[in-house]
Amino acid sequence: MKYQISRATDSDLPLMQRLFYQTVTIYGSKIFTKSEVKIYSRLATDKKYWKQKFISDFVYNAKLNGEIVGSFLLNNDGTIDYIFVHQNYQGRGIARKLYETIEQVAKESGIDTLTTKVNTITRSFFEKHGFKIIENVKKIAGGGEEIVYSGVKKL
Repeated sequence: MKYQISRATDSDLPLMQRLFYQTVTIYGSKIFTKSEVKIYSRLATDKKYWKQKFISDFVYNAKLNGEIVGSFLLNNDGTIDYIFVHQNYQGRGIARKLYETIEQVAKESGIDTLTTKVNTITRSFFEKHGFKIIENVKKIAGGGEEIVYSGVKKL
């Protein structure tokens, strides 16, 4: 399987939006609240948002036969906003190659620390790639607490 990883362009947008929407709606219930799924699925259709991200940050796609099978967004401050692979192409090393590209892009851009939100699905992936997992306690309405995780890696 030969796929190419390249920086996103405006012509990628419709395919990216579809992949992002599918990923959020299929996997979203496993890691996001209902409200977050609604917000992210709306975000998938926001062309203005994506076009701005193409300019201000680093959005890269893995393409196979003209289809986008994986994608990542690295903010210019070193935050990995997302990294995902289409469900039909998981387990084939695409996420690993996307991550290697993240590190290369970060280093070339003078970014020396990567950060990301981590959940039960992504935790082992980021640990395997050298991230230190940090547990944060977040206060929620009603006096309760929620534990959220983040990952940090010095390059």
